[in-house]
Amino acid sequence: MSHESDALAHLRDLAESALHTPVEIATGQLGHATGTVVKMRGDNTDLIAKLHRSPSLHEREVHAYRAWTPHLGSTVPELIAVAPELHGIVITALPGTPLDTQSLGPDDERDAHRDAGRVLARLHALPAQAAASDITDYLADRGEHWLARLGHHITQHDAHLVREHLRLLRSTTHARVAPCHLDFQPRNLLWHTDRRTRVIDFENSREDLAARDLARLATRIWPQRPDLREAFLDGYGPLDTSDTAVLHHVTALEAVTSMAHGLQHGDDYLVDLGRRLLANLGH
Repeated sequence: MSHESDALAHLRDLAESALHTPVEIATGQLGHATGTVVKMRGDNTDLIAKLHRSPSLHEREVHAYRAWTPHLGSTVPELIAVAPELHGIVITALPGTPLDTQSLGPDDERDAHRDAGRVLARLHALPAQAAASDITDYLADRGEHWLARLGHHITQHDAHLVREHLRLLRSTTHARVAPCHLDFQPRNLLWHTDRRTRVIDFENSREDLAARDLARLATRIWPQRPDLREAFLDGYGPLDTSDTAVLHHVTALEAVTSMAHGLQHGDDYLVDLGRRLLANLGH
């Protein structure tokens, strides 16, 4: 039996102890970007067990499930068990399937994004402790890191453009700070026949600039679907001037991180996305 199999069996045992009912592993290991995942089944309870691939991902997701998601009710998973030594968790499975795997009509898509806006607004309304200036400094430094990684893959003109946006981002010290999901996009949004949107995968979550949580939607979805932007903001609420500035400047960060990750992993979509974002920033 492999180490992962042993670890998943231990997570099953923890779930049984927490739920006071037999639990079985219902699937083989499923592919997941941030670790190993299996589905489990208890008495009338569907579960997800996850082994994170790094301590930081584990700590962020556990913190989110303990500190933030209890305020979001049934729109998010519930934490059932934690195995810190394994970087493992067991959470409740949610009804629905990811939006990026569904072929919905335009009205249903808008309803799903509107409800997603409502959920994210509730998360962002929770208290945060971090200072905006510390976050903007960190993000600007990360942007410089990814610029250095790109090397000759980015022109001097585009590198200068990115640095100007990073400079402006660093000076945006009065932006809203909130608990953030930070991978808020259709693959992590479940839509169900009850016409509710639910949110999964909190391993990237941390306190950040609230508007940055909209960056994946703003750069990957809204350019082609402005109606989904309108629907989302109908649920989320209007953006203020600092939100708009943050969203504009972090597009430069999205551009260089997308390009760098795409080049590293041979992902043409991310490379093309990064180049498209850079081109749009220059206009």
